[in-house]
Amino acid sequence: MVNKYDIFPNGLAIQWSDDSNSFLDYKTIRDACPCAYCSGETDVFGNVYIGKGIRKTQAAYEVDYIEKVGHYAIRIFWKDNHNSGIYPYELLKTLNEKSN
Repeated sequence: MVNKYDIFPNGLAIQWSDDSNSFLDYKTIRDACPCAYCSGETDVFGNVYIGKGIRKTQAAYEVDYIEKVGHYAIRIFWKDNHNSGIYPYELLKTLNEKSN
């Protein structure tokens, strides 16, 4: 679980409940967007549907604001108006481990 997070111009700083800290750059976070459009979704027959590639401008990697989703995730509102990705804390931890 997350104790707190801070938004910086180049990334997101996270303090975890075990008092460890992470810093993730926005490109890493945005490129791992878990929404159905970006990552795809599978129907009951196993068919995967994914949106057409999003042309990402600089605004795609800039955060407008972030809101908590329950006690398990955050939702990021990007400056290019993309906001359907809900980032579970476990995903953010995994991204941090991969970037180190």
